[in-house]
Amino acid sequence: MKNIWIVLTLYCFATFTIAAQPDVVKQRLSRLPDVIEMPYNEAVQKCIDSYTADANKRNDVGLMLGRMNFYVAAFEEALEAEGLPLELRYLPMVESRLKMDAVSKDGATGLWQFGITTAKEQGLEVTSLVDERCDIQKSSKAAAHLLKELYATLGDWELAIAAFKGGLPTVNKALQRSGGVKDFWKAYNYLPAEVRSCVPQFIAANYIITYYCEHGITPVTLPLPSQSDTVTVHHKLALGQVAAVCDIPLDTLKVLNPQYRVGIVPEGYSLRLPLEKVNVFIGREDDVHTYEADKWLTTRTEVSVPKTSTKPAARRTTKRRRRR
Repeated sequence: MKNIWIVLTLYCFATFTIAAQPDVVKQRLSRLPDVIEMPYNEAVQKCIDSYTADANKRNDVGLMLGRMNFYVAAFEEALEAEGLPLELRYLPMVESRLKMDAVSKDGATGLWQFGITTAKEQGLEVTSLVDERCDIQKSSKAAAHLLKELYATLGDWELAIAAFKGGLPTVNKALQRSGGVKDFWKAYNYLPAEVRSCVPQFIAANYIITYYCEHGITPVTLPLPSQSDTVTVHHKLALGQVAAVCDIPLDTLKVLNPQYRVGIVPEGYSLRLPLEKVNVFIGREDDVHTYEADKWLTTRTEVSVPKTSTKPAARRTTKRRRRR
């Protein structure tokens, strides 16, 4: 496997061009095997240029390529279950740059950037302990369901993506102002800047994920488990207990289970583990539960109230001297 990456890397550096020329971009976009339209225009070119020419963005693309290997199965399963185009798996690149802990200025959270109200409408739990907007599988299913609803209402994938970003009322208002034709590009100038930019960014994401090699961008290898699975916990647990007893790096557990806001897994909830550690946990769950419980699980379930005395304590009084 290592030799394959070396060969691919050498090939990339031998053939890449940093600048994406318009004619080349048009040809490449036309060759993408997609259901959703991927048209070329200046806005799309600008987004592609930012991915390919800016040093920081090129590094971000390398990181996103590495993260995509970890997340893509969950994205594709959710989209496939709803019968949606698989190119939508690259939408989280636009929404969160594939950062599970991404939080917008408006409080939208997770890979798909759900606000609290929308998350709860889609059946996601958001409490002080659990935030399912950060659950890879559950948030992806919710996103696919919402995208399907938006497409059924608007009949256009580019408009559905814009509505996913900015809300259906925002898109409907722009459509009314642009003459009522359900065409994203006709409504483009009537949309808020951050909403209208999401579609060119989405097209650019599909471009760069396909043609990164031609631009000399190398995927970053991240220390994430190649395979994982979930178990249901039968006692309230802390991720720190699991890490210590099952010999799993705590950082790995946090990456696998970002939905647990303070590192506590409530009873009856799922815990995602590296595949090779699943049987270890199953065999030692009771040990995990009791391991340094006073340290990790400090919430008291019962407290006693001190009894008050039958007679109130006598009040002390002091006499003030009279001033002469």
